[in-house]
Amino acid sequence: MSTEFHNLQELRRSPSLLTKVFIQRDYSEGTTCRFQTKFPSELDNRIERPLLEETVKTLNSFYMEAEKIGGQSYLEGCLACATAYFIFFCMETRYEKVLKKISGYIQEQNEKIYAPRGLLLTDPIERGMRVLEISVYEDRGSGSSSPSSSMSSAGSSAR
Repeated sequence: MSTEFHNLQELRRSPSLLTKVFIQRDYSEGTTCRFQTKFPSELDNRIERPLLEETVKTLNSFYMEAEKIGGQSYLEGCLACATAYFIFFCMETRYEKVLKKISGYIQEQNEKIYAPRGLLLTDPIERGMRVLEISVYEDRGSGSSSPSSSMSSAGSSAR
């Protein structure tokens, strides 16, 4: 486990991105928005397995809540048809409200859990709901440069 601590603003400005890890959508139960709970091996030394699994399970439950069809969804649909969809200029749908809740949850998880470990979750809505992206940043304490920066400096010295 890394003992270096990061904060969220520092990671967003930092050019020390090492890699990106993608957690794919799980289509085993149909096309509902749901992400795989399989732990990516690239994150072995960065975060504990139960923390990541809890985040993914919580996101899956939020998406299940967003896609649930109930009385409110039915009423929104009827009002939309009756007003030629102008109602959506005046009100936010239940789905949009849940998406805002998901964005807030991801922001909170980044601040409390992921950023201190040099990781950054990207809201799936920014990736077309296809993947849950986790950016892995270099530890501040490690003095090694990234392979790409050492390659570019070697290439410029050879010229």
